[in-house]
Amino acid sequence: MNIGIIGGGASGMMLASLIKTKDKVTLIDANAKLGKKLLLTGNGKCNFTADDFTDLHNIYNNDFARAIYKRYDRDSFLSFMKNIGIEPKLEWHKGRGYYYPNSNKSTSVYYALLDKIKANGVNIVYNAKVINIESDNNKKTSDNDKNATNYIVETETDRYVFDKIVIATGGMSYKNTGSDGSVYKILEILKHRVVKPLPGLVGFAHNDHDLKGLKGVRVDAKVIATIYDKDSKILKEYIETGEVQFNENYVSGIPMMDMSRYINRYIDDGCKVELRLNLYDREGLYDYLVKRRENLYYKKAQDFLCGLLPDELANVIIKRTQNEMHNDTSNRKDELCEPEVENLTNGFLKSLVKYIINFKIGNTSLGNFDNAQVTLGGVDINEVNVDTLESKIYKGMYFTGEVLDIDGRCGGYNLQLAYSTAVLVSHSLM
Repeated sequence: MNIGIIGGGASGMMLASLIKTKDKVTLIDANAKLGKKLLLTGNGKCNFTADDFTDLHNIYNNDFARAIYKRYDRDSFLSFMKNIGIEPKLEWHKGRGYYYPNSNKSTSVYYALLDKIKANGVNIVYNAKVINIESDNNKKTSDNDKNATNYIVETETDRYVFDKIVIATGGMSYKNTGSDGSVYKILEILKHRVVKPLPGLVGFAHNDHDLKGLKGVRVDAKVIATIYDKDSKILKEYIETGEVQFNENYVSGIPMMDMSRYINRYIDDGCKVELRLNLYDREGLYDYLVKRRENLYYKKAQDFLCGLLPDELANVIIKRTQNEMHNDTSNRKDELCEPEVENLTNGFLKSLVKYIINFKIGNTSLGNFDNAQVTLGGVDINEVNVDTLESKIYKGMYFTGEVLDIDGRCGGYNLQLAYSTAVLVSHSLM
C-alpha cells in the first residue's frame, strides 16, 4: 500500500516518526526543510506539552478534542519523547507548568524526529507544494461504496498516486513557514467543509497614540475584554491574567494571545471589543496611594508611580489623569495636579486609581496571520470520524494537527494536539 503524508510540520513529522508499517510512505513538504514552525515553538525552546490537562474547557471543540486527548494524553507524549531521545523538563511560570526538552533547544526535537523518520524508511520529498488532490473519478464514499479510493496528488512538478493520504498541512499561521492555507481550497473542491480560518494566539494591534512609546515594556496585569454586539449590548466578558507585553503597534503576551482565540471569532461576526487592563489588582488601592503620597512627598508628581509600575507606563497613566483633571471644569484650580507629590489632591488620587485598574487600550483590532501562532477554524470536525480521524466523505483520507478545527491555549496544548492526532492516525493506518 502507498501512503502519502501531505505536510512536514509538527503533526506530519510526528506521524512519519510513529508510523509502523511495511507499506511505502512518502512525506511531501513545500519547504526545503521540515518542521520550520516547530523550530520556532517556545521561542526556540520547544514547549511541547503542558502539565495540567485535568480541565480541557480551554480547547476549542472540546468534546472532540477531549476524546483524542483521553486516548493519547500528556504522559503518552512524554513517553514518546523519551523513546526518541528527548528528556522532558518541567518548568513552572506563574502557576502553570510547561514541558521543554532538557536541552532547551527545539533543534533537539527536530533532529530526534527527523532521525526516526529516516530510520522508518519514509521517503521525504522537499520543495513540493501540493496544488491539487483528486480521488479516482472524484468518487465519494457512500453507504453503498466502502471500497478504497486512489488519490492523485499533484505538486508543481510531479504527480503521485496513493492508496491513502493524510492531510497534515497545518493552517495559515506563520505564513513564512509555508502555511498558506492553500490546502483548504483543495479540500473545499473535494466538498469538505472548512470553517473560516482566523488568526489565533496572536496579539492585539492598536492605534493608541499614548502607547506608541511603550515598546518593550512588560507588566503583570489582569486583562478584561468586553464583547459588544452590533447594538452595543454586552455579549460576553473574558478575563485572563499574566504578563502583558507592549510593542509600538501591538500589545501581546500570553493572556492577550489566549484571549485572542475567543475574541477573534466575535470580531469576525462584527462585534466590538473593549480591552482594558487592571495593572495593580489589590483592595484599598486609594488608601495605599494616600500613604504613598505621605512617604514620597519629596518626589516630583511624574515620578509618583516609579517603582510600582514600569516608568513608561506610569508616565502614560499620570498623563491621562492630568488630562482628565484639566478637562473636568467641575474641578477647582487647587484640585489640579501640581509638580510635587505632596500637592497631589485626593481627587487626583481617585482619578489615578481609575486609570490603574481600568487602563483602556484604544482602537484595538486583532493581529494577522503573520504573527499568529495557530489557526482558528479548519476542517469541520463533523465530517471527521473522532475514533480514526478519517474523513466521513472520502475513505482513506485522514487529518492531523492544526488543519482540523481544534485549537488550544498557549503552553504546549497545540503541539500536544499535533502528537495526539498523529498517533491516532498512525494506529488507524496499521
